Amino acid sequence: MKKLFILFIWFCLGSQFLLAQTEQVNGFKLVTYNTKLSQPKSYLIPAVFTVYGFIALSDNALRNLNITTRNEIVEDHPNFKTSVDNYLQFSPTVATFALKLAGIHGEHNNWQSVRLYAESTLLMGLTTYAIKNTAQELRPDGSDHHSFPSGHTATAFAAAEMMRQEFKNTNPIISYTGYLAAGATGAIRMYNNKHYLGDVLAGAGIGIITTKAAYWLDHKLFKFSYQKRGSNID
Repeated sequence: MKKLFILFIWFCLGSQFLLAQTEQVNGFKLVTYNTKLSQPKSYLIPAVFTVYGFIALSDNALRNLNITTRNEIVEDHPNFKTSVDNYLQFSPTVATFALKLAGIHGEHNNWQSVRLYAESTLLMGLTTYAIKNTAQELRPDGSDHHSFPSGHTATAFAAAEMMRQEFKNTNPIISYTGYLAAGATGAIRMYNNKHYLGDVLAGAGIGIITTKAAYWLDHKLFKFSYQKRGSNID
């Protein structure tokens, strides 16, 4: 269990510090519009997570790691069952909008944030739905063939990345806290015997990538709404 704990601490905390890049907090920004896609290196960690998950579907060594990790969890916690993950996945979203309503400024106004959330959720949902129905991976508990990737984890990490994007300059510490809830969501999905390790890692990667893509797409489609204030995408 120590290996599993260390792994989850690494991907829910360490990865988002790598994703943070070398950001600077600017009190005032030039009136600019950033049409460039996020810097390639910011996609490295989520890409690794996603590729790992896909490889684990067919690679014997990684499949065995999925199974042994699952068996270790079941052996140590045979009666574990909770529904908290059904709600925890949405907590970064709730926190993001609650902070904005409380007066903590983000990179975008409330209307833009709602639009970005809708775009991110749509991209993430369509992606996970398409992959689930293509992969047809049996869940660890045998309940259905929608194990890969983890939709709960993708939802949580998509929201966590949005929280980071919104508050990375105005309140960097707060911006990273969504990853704690997202990491916990992924861990609980495994403890509930609903997903393998590869499912959760792929879900995390997909969630982050689709949110980044949504931010880039929104800045392309609604250029006019960003003319008065610059907004960095990474």
